[in-house]
Amino acid sequence: MQYYKRLPFENIKNAREIGGVPTVDGKVTQWKNFLRTANLDDISIEEINILKEYGVESIIDLRREREIPFESESHKKIANNFNFYNISLAPNDEFRKEEIEQIINREVSIGSTYRNLIDNFTKIKEIMEVFANTKGATLFHCQEGKDRTGIVSMILMGLANVGRADIIADYEISSAYLGYIERYDEEEPYSVFRITNPYAMKEAYEYIERKYKSFEEYLLYAKVDQDTIDKVKNKLIN
Repeated sequence: MQYYKRLPFENIKNAREIGGVPTVDGKVTQWKNFLRTANLDDISIEEINILKEYGVESIIDLRREREIPFESESHKKIANNFNFYNISLAPNDEFRKEEIEQIINREVSIGSTYRNLIDNFTKIKEIMEVFANTKGATLFHCQEGKDRTGIVSMILMGLANVGRADIIADYEISSAYLGYIERYDEEEPYSVFRITNPYAMKEAYEYIERKYKSFEEYLLYAKVDQDTIDKVKNKLIN
């Protein structure tokens, strides 16, 4: 699986590499350092062994504590085989009913809700420190591997100087890999939460660009120290 972009697991959805993406200055992101997936709740022991052979050392679960089945056999296997970190990127409160209605009615965009994830500086700092201090590969995921995971992927690719089009494309493909395109009609009210609309990531990218000027300046604002940033960049581009 050395050069797979989408990793063909049976029980892990939306699994793919951050490596193999061109940057605007003619480089390519490195393979086998960062993997993004949906949840690992149904992972098999065979898939755990594949991840270990691939070089995965650390796993970051971006979900809230109440979303994680800590007592399940699969989670126990994960904790026994990898350095496990629960770093919840989302606010503790779920969307309120009126907020859901506003999103469904297109009064509020999904892209604007990503600002809460981007500006969760304490958690972003923790995530970057795990990335920097992990010698092998790090796998990061949320529930479906598209929103919280998508924002972290954007930050990594932005730091590596990947172009906006490739960052948006990396985000957009999640709804196809999750099977949402086949299962839900575009006009279905809750499709706005399921389909990874490219304009949502465009809005998130432009928010960082407008407010922080660059991804490195954004991370410095989040109090990620320069040494940590440099270590992550070296794992992305060498």
